[in-house]
Amino acid sequence: MDRGKGRMDLDKDIERIREDFPVLKYKTYLNTAATGPVMLPVWRAVEEYWGLRLRDARFNPPKVRAEAARLLGAKEEEICWVSRVVQSFNMIRDMMDFEAGDNVVVTDLAYPSNVHTWLPLRARGVEIRRVENHDGLIEVADFERMVDDNTKVISISHTEWASGLTYDLRALAELAHDHGAFLAVDAYQSLGAVEIDVHKTDVDFLFSGAAKWLCCHTGAGIFYIREDLIGAFEPTYQYYGNVEEAFKHGAPWEREEHDNIRDYDKPLVEDARKFERGTVTQADLWGLHAALRYFNRLGLREIERRVKRLSGYLIEGLRDLGCRVNTPLEPERRAGLVTYHTGRHELNRRSVEVLNKRNVVVSLRYTGGVGGVRVSPHFYNTEEEIDQLLRIQKELLK
Repeated sequence: MDRGKGRMDLDKDIERIREDFPVLKYKTYLNTAATGPVMLPVWRAVEEYWGLRLRDARFNPPKVRAEAARLLGAKEEEICWVSRVVQSFNMIRDMMDFEAGDNVVVTDLAYPSNVHTWLPLRARGVEIRRVENHDGLIEVADFERMVDDNTKVISISHTEWASGLTYDLRALAELAHDHGAFLAVDAYQSLGAVEIDVHKTDVDFLFSGAAKWLCCHTGAGIFYIREDLIGAFEPTYQYYGNVEEAFKHGAPWEREEHDNIRDYDKPLVEDARKFERGTVTQADLWGLHAALRYFNRLGLREIERRVKRLSGYLIEGLRDLGCRVNTPLEPERRAGLVTYHTGRHELNRRSVEVLNKRNVVVSLRYTGGVGGVRVSPHFYNTEEEIDQLLRIQKELLK
């Protein structure tokens, strides 16, 4: 897409867009929820970075933070970098003062990192409350029964990884704030597939890796913290690179009077960057910039429209085959990933094996008693590719 100018039409220009994803020439790739396919603009950006390094050339780093803020509807000052989603959960847990009697609310559909990170708090008298699903669904009312004035954090995955259920962030933010709690959102299975506006939804924290629906590589992720909370919390991980005054006039170690206490015993930068741990490399950020720029140029609103059309088409096709679909049909309650059950675990497993052998790439995923075959079409997929999956699944159901 970066070869042309202006925004492309996702439907009219789909064949040109698909050229940016080489794997689509060889496979029907419907496994974005596991790992997004390698995207040429990202590969070229990282190659460009290392080319500059090989020549020891001077360069200006790309404006990655601006692209991330644009994608999320945030301010640049509210964005910092993380290397993994689980790092984000740990950052939030460690910056808060938990006391005996507090509670954290999670769900039984959440990815393990969303729950496991909070478990050590039990030794301090903090209760971990788990909202249980009902046939794969969790309603806002289910959260309401668990949340009270002792709730410190509601910790969720925006889109559940084994069911595809997608929550109303605004409703959960209101619930949290009504009780003086914070809403922490893992958006790894939604960012890049649907439009997210952190200001309109009023979430407190939102974070995501880039290796799934943003079609980037591992190693670089986005962490958003609401502007008014930046000054309310302090990082527990100390990184000297976040001492603003130390680097105000260039590299401090190039000054003859450089001192490793005096120069760094000063306040941290006063925006979200103070929470960075210095673990994301320049090469990772060059790739992330290319991915974010690509998605911003396509437009998340248009991407969401196409993704939900494809996932809806898939759900209807699976229901026609008699499969039990875990993912809600209502567009506002899903994103891209869809999971379904053939009726028997053995057949679910065999279906995944056969589909992958026939170069239709999908996964097998379960949690909280929900799951089965997971299919995750993205904007670069087509109805014809979904029809291919449905034909194979129909054969296996006979």
